[in-house]
Amino acid sequence: MDKTTRFLELKELWKKSDEARRAEIDKEIAALLDSMGEKDIDSLTEGVKLDFARIHADMEGIQEELVRKKLEGVLPAISVSYLAKRYFGKSSSWFYQRMNGNKVNGKPAAFTPAELRTLADALADVGRKLSAASMDL
Repeated sequence: MDKTTRFLELKELWKKSDEARRAEIDKEIAALLDSMGEKDIDSLTEGVKLDFARIHADMEGIQEELVRKKLEGVLPAISVSYLAKRYFGKSSSWFYQRMNGNKVNGKPAAFTPAELRTLADALADVGRKLSAASMDL
């Protein structure tokens, strides 16, 4: 087994372990890093970059799933076209691309953190408008 693979295995084991076991794993990781030459370090750097990219992709998938799940009961009752145009200055296609993680220019589209805040504010604003309208009846 190469040292990069072993490092990544230890990292995963560390995440699943209790504090006592983590201390042992920390020592193993330190020994492994101490035993690495320049070529091993370069390989580890590339391996960690790939691992981060995988984690980032997983997080985007989770975010899209959460947004879709949270909105599934709301979207049939409100106009996505209105939300997209009024609060984002975009089309409903743009909104759905991000909500569904569709590929745009070869990459999955997703809401940015700022767009998620805008969406939260937009839904709160629509909620206030609906509440005000219901009081007037």
